[in-house]
Amino acid sequence: MFETILLTLVAWMCLATSAFRFRRELGITAPMTIRALRIVAAAVLVVALGRCGAPVTGERIVRFLGAGSISAVVMVVTLSVAPGVVLRPVTLVLAAVQALRQPRAPRRTVDA
Repeated sequence: MFETILLTLVAWMCLATSAFRFRRELGITAPMTIRALRIVAAAVLVVALGRCGAPVTGERIVRFLGAGSISAVVMVVTLSVAPGVVLRPVTLVLAAVQALRQPRAPRRTVDA
């Protein structure tokens, strides 16, 4: 159950980052980045549903909803206190991905 709580917490973090209020504060303006955050959040929620630790019955759904509720409450409380600190890991990952995607300028060599 703890793993499911952590996975859904990551998904809520990605969804919160893609929300208008927080993405404006964080400077995220590219529509492709917003769409990617939402797709990653949906994929993480699907993984969390698949790894709930119960057979495919109603118990799995109940565990998933319970873990999602716990992590949603934690996310709302932490976002109300310090949203910049909570969403910082997502912005660091986005910055790293953006740095990898941008082509590097060729280095100039100085001949003596």
